Amino acid sequence: MSRLIIAWHLAVLLAGVNGAYGSALCPDPESQFPAPASEVVEIISGWFSDQGYSVRRDFPSPGTVHLTAWNWQDEWDITVRPHSALASVATVIHEGAAPSSQACRRLLEHVNGELLGTVTRRPPPAERLQQTVPTVVLDRIETVVCIRARSKKREVQFSGFVVDPDGLVLCTAHDLADHQRVTVTFYDGVSVPGTIVRLDLRKDLALVEYSAGTRAFVSLSSGRNLLGMGESVFSIGCPNNLRGTLAPGTINGPPRLVNDQPLWQVEMDIYPGSSGSPVFDARGQLVAMVKGRYRGTSTVGFLTPLETIIAFLLSGNE
Repeated sequence: MSRLIIAWHLAVLLAGVNGAYGSALCPDPESQFPAPASEVVEIISGWFSDQGYSVRRDFPSPGTVHLTAWNWQDEWDITVRPHSALASVATVIHEGAAPSSQACRRLLEHVNGELLGTVTRRPPPAERLQQTVPTVVLDRIETVVCIRARSKKREVQFSGFVVDPDGLVLCTAHDLADHQRVTVTFYDGVSVPGTIVRLDLRKDLALVEYSAGTRAFVSLSSGRNLLGMGESVFSIGCPNNLRGTLAPGTINGPPRLVNDQPLWQVEMDIYPGSSGSPVFDARGQLVAMVKGRYRGTSTVGFLTPLETIIAFLLSGNE
């Protein structure tokens, strides 16, 4: 078997920065991509998983991610580390039956396609997620709803979850207005009309009232507000209107103030429609809600902490 080491210099062109990027394929060592290192790691990891590889991820030093991917005929070792504030370097080692140049070419084509928008990644199959998502988290699926609304002459779709079994759903507030009519679709496919009864655009939270009988709900009293760096979390939502879609993630930054509001930073697949998804820890406790993703990426996201959710709900009782 041949062994080939290829170094990639991955230029990070952040949102709003214009510039050319390299489209040369491996083994050219100067391939450039308009994406942060965290997104490149997720794209590469997702590509291997979709190809049926087993993937292991570890963190040998701060800011550095090491991926090992293998199947019955190939093995890859990939290390991604920061190069500067706007760049990262990935070192790729491939060993397998297929020529290394061809294997690397396929991988780089996929990375280019993802970043150029010519490749659409779908949420991972439920059967694969069941192997990594705790059962107590899977049990929360029935609490999640899909929400549709007409806003500014267009239809918007996002996620939410039941917080009161007799008729209240929590969701994000962007693109909504006070007392707006919406449609709430439960996990079993039942759809009912709902009304926005409370809205806080600063906290980006809204409360929807519906009439549909008792439903499974998320207990806020047993939630957690303090999370650890590197902690695994799991969201359940309706990306692209796909009910009950799960996404594992990792807390990768302390709470940051954005417009005076604290937000957790997370590495997680976040798609259109994911906003409003509840986020649970490994014990199935509510810890946050998906607010949105970093513009230009699909895997760098921000979460509204449980503390903010509780403050929003309590404000209506004052």
